[in-house]
Amino acid sequence: MCWRRVVLGLGCLLVISCADPIGLQMGPGSLRVIVSTTGPEPDPDGYSVSVDGQQLTTIGASTQWTDINVGGGEHTVVLGGTAANCTVTSLNPVTIRVRAQTLTTVTFAVQCVTTHGSLHITTATSGVDLDPDGYGVCVDPSVVYYGTSCAYGQPIAVNGAATIVVTAGDHRVLLQGIAGNCAVSGDNPKGVTVSAGNTIEVALSLTCTALPHLHVTTATTGTPVAPNGYSVCVDPQYDYYDNLYCYTGAPQPIGLSGALTIVVSVGNHTVLLNGVPDNCVIGGTNPRPVSATGTDTTEVPFTMTCTPPGSVHINTATAGVDIDPDGYGVCIDQSPSDPCHWFRPFAANDGFTFAAVRAGDHRVTLSGVAGNCALSGANPLAVTVPSGGTVDVTFSVTCVLAERIAFSQNGQIAVVRADGSTLTNVTAGHAPAWAPDGTRLAYVCSSAGNVEICVVNPDGSGKVQLTTESPAVAAHPAWSPDGLKIAFASTRSGVPELYVMHADGSNVVRLTNGVGFVGSPAWSPDGNTIVFDCRVDAGNDDLCAVHADGTGFVRLTTDAAHDYGAAWKPDGSRLAFATTRFGADEIALMNPDGTGVTRIGSGLAGSEPAWSVDGSQLAFVRSIEDCSYYDCYTYPVIFAARADGANSYQVSAGGEAHSPAWKPHP
Repeated sequence: MCWRRVVLGLGCLLVISCADPIGLQMGPGSLRVIVSTTGPEPDPDGYSVSVDGQQLTTIGASTQWTDINVGGGEHTVVLGGTAANCTVTSLNPVTIRVRAQTLTTVTFAVQCVTTHGSLHITTATSGVDLDPDGYGVCVDPSVVYYGTSCAYGQPIAVNGAATIVVTAGDHRVLLQGIAGNCAVSGDNPKGVTVSAGNTIEVALSLTCTALPHLHVTTATTGTPVAPNGYSVCVDPQYDYYDNLYCYTGAPQPIGLSGALTIVVSVGNHTVLLNGVPDNCVIGGTNPRPVSATGTDTTEVPFTMTCTPPGSVHINTATAGVDIDPDGYGVCIDQSPSDPCHWFRPFAANDGFTFAAVRAGDHRVTLSGVAGNCALSGANPLAVTVPSGGTVDVTFSVTCVLAERIAFSQNGQIAVVRADGSTLTNVTAGHAPAWAPDGTRLAYVCSSAGNVEICVVNPDGSGKVQLTTESPAVAAHPAWSPDGLKIAFASTRSGVPELYVMHADGSNVVRLTNGVGFVGSPAWSPDGNTIVFDCRVDAGNDDLCAVHADGTGFVRLTTDAAHDYGAAWKPDGSRLAFATTRFGADEIALMNPDGTGVTRIGSGLAGSEPAWSVDGSQLAFVRSIEDCSYYDCYTYPVIFAARADGANSYQVSAGGEAHSPAWKPHP
């Protein structure tokens, strides 16, 4: 009995399985959506596919998409996002029944129509002197700050046709680039209405009247001549790169003895004969002005006389010291209006022959002579170049020792000639001071994060650190006139004080104690006195002095203004210093005892003065303004001037500069 029940139970199960096979198939089904779009201008961004109100994806205009994870049962599929010119022609939405592990396909058909029409534009031009470069078609012009902007545009010939596809609707057609002697019949611009899928004819008629003509002729005599003739340019203009542009487009060729007729507008013009060899002389002006009136023809004759050219042999002979390292430049004129027709750079001692120089009178000029060099004789030199011959020219230059200034700029010690040329970076540092023989520079250096005093050769070699201040700071080195000692400022006592050490960094001696020392020591030429910045009274910056052994302290200035940065004149007679007692910072003079304060001229703006070796000049710091595209800013640079304040000029460039120091003569 029990076995029969099992069999019967199994039989029931088998019956159920055969009657409903779906009952054993579990899991999702798949949905495939196929879109087919026909017609022009299909939707560029495709469509959206939504199932049961939820957007699942975007789909291209003619493509398919499959989702393999759609739950079984009934669903609604919608194709959306169609463009205004496109319509779904198949059933939309579509209701489907998805079965497990079964692919169900939905197909949508989309039909698109055009939203554009066409303008078929024709031009018919009659008359004479038709516009040589044709016109331009501008559809829907608008005025912008640089001229006229077109929604659609293209060139068109004087008797031509152009087809432009535009959106359906109202448009305006403008014919532009019309020569002054031509006129359009009727409205310009012309209004038109374009319907989708259609072409509208736009006929434009123009009439051109006669223009004046320029009849250019050339007549050439002599030899040698230009083998390929010349070229004529009406109303020449040059761009930034010296490319030549003409009223008539490119320059037009003309023979050595030829003729050329050029149509121009009424009014004043300039005619240039181009390509004339240097050995040929044009009779009259070139370029030359002409006036074109009515329908007349204006004659423009050019006559050229060509003679065999000559040569100019140039020699430069330079003697002395500190010879200009970048040499010179030599110019030979062609005419008073062309003073440098022939040019070549020359070394200080050089020779070169300029060939094919037009025979006749010329002026030869030597340029780029350094400030420490002098040219013997006249400059420019007048010479006569013989036809077929050579004339010799020699420039003799003598150079003397060039004054040099050391200064700090952008964290570097630099040395430059006093005229601002030949800049050399020596080493990283600040506040340079020359040894009296000019062989070494003391300066403020950085060592392991500490601020120290170092010395270095002018070529950057032989650096030696003289102080070990950590955690104190050393600054403002100044050599004694005999070169045996260096004065400097140090905070090793906790506050700034004046110290002196031997030139090798040994035997450090403190010279001041609680007298308000601030910095900037300066030795007198006889080595007996050191002047320095001090602040005896709180908030009042003055100048003080002590003997070289630290005795004899004296306060030189007591003015309520800011007095600082003194420099001894080489003969010891005066001190230059910076002060605000006349307003803004300027350099003034006083006696060594602090009396006799006078301005330099009407006032020499600046600070940090330094005397030249002979006392005839002052170097100093002055702020200048520099403006970029976005804003302006000021920064200090090195200037120099005569001792009376005249002839001031900028020495340094390229960044903030301080602490000028003239190099002593060896």
